Amino acid sequence: MRSFREKSLSDGALINAGYMVLNPEIFDYIGGDETVFEKEPLERLAENGQLMSYMHKGFWQCMDTKREMDMLEKLLAAGQAPWKKWED
Repeated sequence: MRSFREKSLSDGALINAGYMVLNPEIFDYIGGDETVFEKEPLERLAENGQLMSYMHKGFWQCMDTKREMDMLEKLLAAGQAPWKKWED
């Protein structure tokens, strides 16, 4: 990864789905409680070649709201859950 920027609500770009694995040295990039992690620390990590990513090309749907949970449970109940790879 060569750069990092916080997502825009309207640009349609890929998003970070939420998992990070960090070494203790990450604290060298954080100035204090007021530091916005998604700004300078991640931008500096990218500039230093220390930020990596994995592009998942399979099914993905967040489940941040009850509406999203209901939609995912409906797919599962209908036998249409693309993430289910096992037999009952």
